[in-house]
Amino acid sequence: MKASLKFLFAVVCALVVAACDDPHEQFSLVQDTLPEDLSMGISFDLPMEEGITYSTTLVCRLDATQLFKETVDLTFEVISPNHESYKETVAFPVVSNVRQKNALGSGAQVQFKRRGGALDNQWGWRKNITCDTVPGRWRVLVTAKDQVDQKRIMALGFSYKGVCDEQE
Repeated sequence: MKASLKFLFAVVCALVVAACDDPHEQFSLVQDTLPEDLSMGISFDLPMEEGITYSTTLVCRLDATQLFKETVDLTFEVISPNHESYKETVAFPVVSNVRQKNALGSGAQVQFKRRGGALDNQWGWRKNITCDTVPGRWRVLVTAKDQVDQKRIMALGFSYKGVCDEQE
């Protein structure tokens, strides 16, 4: 196993162990993604409960030889338990050095790690999500908007963390 895959595997294992302690936290990773996977969509579950506030994060392993595009453009289709669907496209900035990260400002929720021919980027996607009307298993379907991103994304991960709302 390559050193960069070992590193990513270690990070995933650490997140999974941490998530086992909290049923409102999970990290899912799809390795060795193919362009077809990213054009059809990769599905992640987000089980939501009332009284919990969630934050979500996305991680992407990119082929570092194909960093000529400054963003990763992903479309999210969020499907509720009652099958209503919501879509949005987000252009996440590709960050490969500290200068780029600093240019985004102190509030940017971006992490990066470069390992050989791969670049890992992690972005905060949504914060303060509450489920007041339709609790249950929500599905998040992530697709790459264009062929450039479909070809350069090597792995895609999604995580969520829920915190119990304070009782008044």
